[in-house]
Amino acid sequence: MNKGRAEAAAGAPGILLRYLQEQNRPYSAQDVFGNLQKEHGLGKAAVVKALEQLAQQGKIKEKVYGKQKIYFADQDQFDMVSDADLQGLDAKIVALTAKVQSLQQSCRHMEAGGQREAEVLQGVAEAEEDGNRAV
Repeated sequence: MNKGRAEAAAGAPGILLRYLQEQNRPYSAQDVFGNLQKEHGLGKAAVVKALEQLAQQGKIKEKVYGKQKIYFADQDQFDMVSDADLQGLDAKIVALTAKVQSLQQSCRHMEAGGQREAEVLQGVAEAEEDGNRAV
């Protein structure tokens, strides 16, 4: 194991814990390895070892499905969200989705207008060429 990889492996539990908490979704060891390999240079064995260590410490949860193990952040660490907060977030999502659709439609109109403008300019240029040839 080279020096850089050994340092990365030593910091692997912290990196993986932070990653699982930020993503807040379940991952297999292979998924975590694939997602973090380039960024942190962790080997698969270091990832598996760190995930198992975090699960034994109770910092993350582990579920076994046949031969596959799934790891995820302990949900007890996150704040509870009320129904009113969820409804507020849903309303924001609806409003932002409508805004995005409106902006996309505006962009399409502008792009179409630009194409029409280009067609008109091309027609003018062709007419000028035809006029110059006639002289």
